[in-house]
Amino acid sequence: MKYIQKIRPQELQYIIIGHVHQDHIGMIPTLYARGKCNAKIIVPKGSISILKEMWLDSSFINCRDVEVINLKNDRNYEPFYTEDVVYKTLEYIEEIDSDKIVSLSDELAIRYTDAGHILLSKQCEVYINGGSRTRKILFSSDLGNISTQDTRVFVENFKPVTSANIAIMECTYASKERQCTKETYKKDVTKIKSVVEQYCIDNNSRVLIPSFSLDRTPYILWILYSLFGKDENFKIPILIDSPLANRLLDCYSSILDGEKKELFDEIMSWNNIKRVIQPESSKAAIADKGAKIILSSSGMLTAGRSVKWTQSILPNENDCILFMGYSGENTLAWKIKYGKDHKTININGKPYKNKAQIYDLKSFSSHMQRNEMLNYYKSINCEKIYLVHSDSNKIEFKHDLENAIADCLKSTKVVAVNSGTKISL
Repeated sequence: MKYIQKIRPQELQYIIIGHVHQDHIGMIPTLYARGKCNAKIIVPKGSISILKEMWLDSSFINCRDVEVINLKNDRNYEPFYTEDVVYKTLEYIEEIDSDKIVSLSDELAIRYTDAGHILLSKQCEVYINGGSRTRKILFSSDLGNISTQDTRVFVENFKPVTSANIAIMECTYASKERQCTKETYKKDVTKIKSVVEQYCIDNNSRVLIPSFSLDRTPYILWILYSLFGKDENFKIPILIDSPLANRLLDCYSSILDGEKKELFDEIMSWNNIKRVIQPESSKAAIADKGAKIILSSSGMLTAGRSVKWTQSILPNENDCILFMGYSGENTLAWKIKYGKDHKTININGKPYKNKAQIYDLKSFSSHMQRNEMLNYYKSINCEKIYLVHSDSNKIEFKHDLENAIADCLKSTKVVAVNSGTKISL
């Protein structure tokens, strides 16, 4: 919020969105809640329905949490934004096509190019006409994992951009220690199959897969369908217990077309899939200890129905929690992953026996991997590359990228940004 407060919303003309993950778009309605922002919001064509659901979910959670805090502490805090503000903000959105330059004004044009990260994720090429010359800024947003992109059947394949004056590029997984390859992916898919067979089929037990609602849930559904969808003897129910995930699945069905839509609709018509919407249905499902696979949000177990499932499953040694994504430090998911030697895990202030079987699969990252970033970034003809969206690994990656660029006989400057970095055109 402190960064939002530094923005003068009345001075904004355009807000350009590359993709609709919450860490990139979640606070935008706050600018319009102040009543001073009239900026157009530019998004890739097809994004509005997902954006709407992400903002409405964020507003609902924030309003609920603020109400609890106010009652508990006798305060009068206000939420960042309400549902009314979401609908007001949606009026400023303009969707544009990809792969062609679209003029927004006499001074500004944009082209979206596929980033391969999630459905409709784009790199943004921004053209600024300064009169005597035009400058181009490339902003990567988040980039997809090239080594496994053929498995991400609902996501457009990554397309490289070859030139810019300035490139602002993500380096989320710049660490040398973190590598996700096609080979590790295949091993992990085999592990998923064996976990489901062991716990659900052989032991008549439950497998909880904490999953992010956007992108990760349909991806896991596709993997499960690929493994078991044609097996007439496979009767294990697959519960989608997340209101947001269920709404986003409806968005996917309306956005996808051609063979992708046919495959998606085929998966969603699979008899094993059970969509849990109402809270009462979720409570009943948790009380039923029979064999089932549960996809529930949030993926890091920070909130949502997945926490309730964890409270039920964690104390049972015959049940299993299967993690398939990144977990931030000190989240409940992180504590479970790295607390195997602890007899209990605290959940919402109450200790729960730590007996469930835990698996942590590493190969399902939707981010571009280190070597792929090096190969891509060194190929871009530009004056400067600014590295963003990372941690301390950014410095090490900067030096390695500089060496890779030098090997190409180029003189591109690389900057690892910090909170005080200013970019001059």
